[in-house]
Amino acid sequence: MKNNNSNFRIFLYKTLFIFFCIYLLYNFTIGKKIDDYENKLLYLVTDQGREIARDKFREELEKSLTKDNLLNKDDKILLKRFIKKLTEELKNDE
Repeated sequence: MKNNNSNFRIFLYKTLFIFFCIYLLYNFTIGKKIDDYENKLLYLVTDQGREIARDKFREELEKSLTKDNLLNKDDKILLKRFIKKLTEELKNDE
């Protein structure tokens, strides 16, 4: 009977240790990422967060307008072809 009781106690300790390890592993990996995304989402939901995001967007837009060339040569060609195709489709609908 004593051997059975000690085996059960060892099983219980091992089980608790494994669950504790799984809990720590979850919190340091998946749980941390979920908390990061939750904080970013809450940041965008608040008025202050949206205002900061708008200001940052405006600053980046101002920086891009001061550059001589906004697009590289390949992007210009691709954008020009896209706009041409889009105008053709809009003309065909009329």
